Order: sequence, then C-alpha cells, then structure tokens
Amino acid sequence: MDRWGSDNKRDIMKRFWKVCAVFCTIIAVFTGTGCGNKKDDGKIHLKVINYHVGTDFGAPYFNHLFTEFVKTEAGKDVVFDFEEMPTTDAYNQKLRLLISSGDLPDIVLTGGNNYTEMAARAGKIADLTPYFDADPAWKSQFDPKSLDFATVDGKIYAVPMAKEITYIYYNKELFRQAGITPPEVAWETWEDFFTACETFKSKGIIPIGMDTADFGWLSNLWFSALIGTNGKAGNDWMNLMYPTDYTIPEVISAAEKLQKMLSDYTTTDAMGGNYDTMATHFFNGEVAMLPNGPWMIPDIRNEEKAPNKFYEKVGVMLMPKYGMTMTPQPGDMVGAKDKAKIDAAVEFLKFESSLKNQVAALEMAGLQPESPKVEVPDSLREADPLLAQVLDIQAKAMITYGQNQILWYQNTLDAFSLQLPELGNGKIDAPAFCAKLSEAALKSVN
Repeated sequence: MDRWGSDNKRDIMKRFWKVCAVFCTIIAVFTGTGCGNKKDDGKIHLKVINYHVGTDFGAPYFNHLFTEFVKTEAGKDVVFDFEEMPTTDAYNQKLRLLISSGDLPDIVLTGGNNYTEMAARAGKIADLTPYFDADPAWKSQFDPKSLDFATVDGKIYAVPMAKEITYIYYNKELFRQAGITPPEVAWETWEDFFTACETFKSKGIIPIGMDTADFGWLSNLWFSALIGTNGKAGNDWMNLMYPTDYTIPEVISAAEKLQKMLSDYTTTDAMGGNYDTMATHFFNGEVAMLPNGPWMIPDIRNEEKAPNKFYEKVGVMLMPKYGMTMTPQPGDMVGAKDKAKIDAAVEFLKFESSLKNQVAALEMAGLQPESPKVEVPDSLREADPLLAQVLDIQAKAMITYGQNQILWYQNTLDAFSLQLPELGNGKIDAPAFCAKLSEAALKSVN
C-alpha cells in the first residue's frame, strides 16, 4: 500500500478538482476566458504578431488599420490579440521558427522576407484562392504579376500589399562639400559612381552606408544592383526566384565590387552593423549615400530620428545605369485554421489592401501602392516633395530587377549575412564568397 492509502488519495483528488473548478470560474469571471483559453465574449479573436510598434516607420499606419477595421461592419465582431516584436529581424526569425515547428498567428504580416512557399508547403497557411474567386472586383485590383508571386502550385496563399522599389538617397550638403554635382537621375556607369566615391573619400567624407547583420539589408541592395545592371545575363539572374548557382561571372564580378565597397567606402562599424545604426549615420550627415525605399521617408521627416530640416538636404537618384529594384513585395498570409477566423482575417486583408488604404500606406508609411489602379492625389505630392520625386523617378528607370531578400532561399540570406564580414575583411575572396552562397542554396534544395 502506498503512503497515503487509496481512500485518502480519492478524497485528495476530489478536493483538488473542486479547487481547480473554482479557480477556473474565477479566471473566467475576471478575464472572460476559461481554463482552455476559450473566449466567451462572442467576439472573433485574431492573433497578430506586430513588429510595427514604437518608433517603427509603419507604426502609425498599422495602428490606423487595426483601429479603423473594428469600426467597420466586417470588423465589428473582431478583437485583435497582439504580440509585439521589437524588430523586423526578430519577427522574421520567429516566423521561420513557427513555420518549422508551431502555429502561425491568425494574420501573418509580411516582414519583407518571402516565406510564402515555405509556409504553404508546410501546411501552415490558408489557401486564399476561393476568396479571390468569390470576389472578382477585389481580385481585379491586383497586378497579375503580384498574384503570380503569391501563388504556390496554382493556389494563391498571400494578399499583395505593396511593391518593393529601392534607389539611392543622397545628402545634398555633402555633395556640395565634396564638389560633386549629383546626377539628375543616375550615373551613366558604375565607373562614374566609383569615381565619385573616390572623390568623397579624398575629401574625408564617407561615401556610402552598408551593413552585414540582419541579412545585410543595405549591402544586399548594392549587391542586387551590381548584378541586375550587369547585362542581360546579370538581369535575368537577378530576377530569378531561388537561384542556386552564384558562381556565374556577373555575380562574382558584383562580389568583387562589393568587397571594395565594404573595405574602402563605408563606415568602420559596417562589419557587424545593422540597418538602424547605418541609417543613423545617414541622418547625422556622416555618409553621403544610402540605398533604401520610400518607407524611409517618414523617418527622414521624423525629427526624433533625423535632425531639424534634414529632409530638405535629401535627394534621390536611381542606381548607376538607371537601375532600380522593382518587384512585388511578399504578401500578408492567413495562419488561422478555424473557418470563422479565416473569414475574418480575409476581411481584414481586404480592408488593408483597399485602394483607399494603399494611399494611406503611401502617405503614412511610404509603402509603394501595389495596385496599378491607385491614383496618388496631388495634395499628397504637394505635402511631401521628396515622395513626389520618388514617384516621378520610377518612370525613368531603364533597368529593373529583383531583390535578394525576396528572391533567395532563407539559408542563402543567412550565409550572405555571415560571410559579408569575411569578404569585407579580405579573409575570403569573391569566388569563395559566391561558392559559400551556392553551397547554402543547394542545401535548401536538398
């Protein structure tokens, strides 16, 4: 016989379960939930991991979206349960973890990296094709290329929200100090660009911003441009989804130039540095040029991030050879399993992707509208001259190409970030760097 005896054990267990029942009742009264975390308030609760918080460029816009949606007929019964993440990188890392082991939130906001195929093949996101087919008017507003980008095995798994475009921001004052006249649209050649970098360097001015951490965002923009503007072969490669061979001449040539840029033309803390630090260098007038997209404009205007009147010092130009990133941005996905939640999540994505809110996204967060049907009001152009320049300069791009954070396997992006300091410090050469990228890509295939 055990220490307590069987009768005593039954009495103890009865008391235990009575206590549990009382405890659960108390929780339900005060929180509106039961022991299984079930909601009994009659609302549809949608889980969202939100990284657009604090000083993030998109925080005001996404706060607007979540606040206004619940005021609509479609959203009146919806409650958002938020988990906040501090950075885009932390968010992307969490998504990868949840795709491999776990459940995704009910609404999966894009973090810039392309997880659509990975999540679809893992069975972690809803097939949205029936919703698009049931609403032809909604479906017709999208660029067909964007819908193709969101499609896996003939099924649409994501809702496109914006276009990805990038170019160069430059500091007019630093150009004047160096005695360099910025090109009206773009340098004709990369040789002209590097000549300007040498001039900046000779004047004691750091030419460009670069980084290596968090997928090396700035460095990958330079790298993409170097490849994408390098003839037809380079452009075809830079528009290729999930490339596996990085040892072609155009990519190796780009890596050679990237190595020189990292060693000669950027800040000493670029090796190991991330975007936020490099953006601060630009805001402080410490580097002459920084590649990025229109979502940076709200930060340039924000006097908590940039000095007073810094906005007036900033101009924009295309990459050398009139190049510009132009690709669909990975869309938002639905991780919910319950049909009522899927329905509610799709209604939110319809609200977010409406033409009206695409204009709001452009105005509040600098997000390039996805739909060709969006008409940018003149009032917005007048209120934001830098944004007007960005909108106008796009039509002057002669070469467009993709961007590796969207087109590459995640393993390859990790290898890119890991190997960049080795490349910049001269520990490996360009062919070895490219071989490492190929090796990482092939691991994703196998």
